[in-house]
Amino acid sequence: MGMTFLSRAVIGPVGLLMALSVTATIGAAQAADDRAGAAVLVSAAIGNEVVQMVELGPKVIQVTVNDRVVYEDREGRTLSFVNAYNMEGRWLVLLQESVDGKCAARFRVLDLGGTKPSVSLPFGTCSDAPKVEQADRTLTVSLPASDGKSTAAWNYRDGMLVRMR
Repeated sequence: MGMTFLSRAVIGPVGLLMALSVTATIGAAQAADDRAGAAVLVSAAIGNEVVQMVELGPKVIQVTVNDRVVYEDREGRTLSFVNAYNMEGRWLVLLQESVDGKCAARFRVLDLGGTKPSVSLPFGTCSDAPKVEQADRTLTVSLPASDGKSTAAWNYRDGMLVRMR
C-alpha cells in the first residue's frame, strides 16, 4: 500500500514526505483531538497504519500509530516528519526533533514493520541537514560532523540503530 497525507489540523512547518512529493506549510488552525485541549498537527496513512503527531500542550507532542502512543516528546521545541521510506514492505519514518540550546536537531526512526511500532533512540550531530539513503533493507542517515570536515552516519535495519562513522 502507499502513503496518503491526511492533514487535519496543523500548527507549524512540517517536513517533506517524499513519497508524496508534498511539502506542507501549515497555518494556525487547530482541531480538537479526543483528548481535551489536544491538537492533531499531522495525520498520514503510511502503508496500513495511520500515524499522527498530536500536540497536548507546550513542549508536549505525541506520535501515535492507529491511536496508540508510541513516542512522547517533552524536551523539544518542534517535532516533524522528515520522510517515510518503504524498505521492502517495512515502512520507516524519519522524525526530526528541534531541541533547546546549542543543538539544532536530533533524529529518531519510527519503525512500523515490527510486531508493534517502535521508535529508536535519538541520534545525530546537531545538524538539521540529513542525507538519507536506502539499500538492502537498511536506512542510512548521514549528517555533517561537528568539525565541519567529516560526516557521521547511522544505519537502521530490522529494529537496530548502529553508528557507522
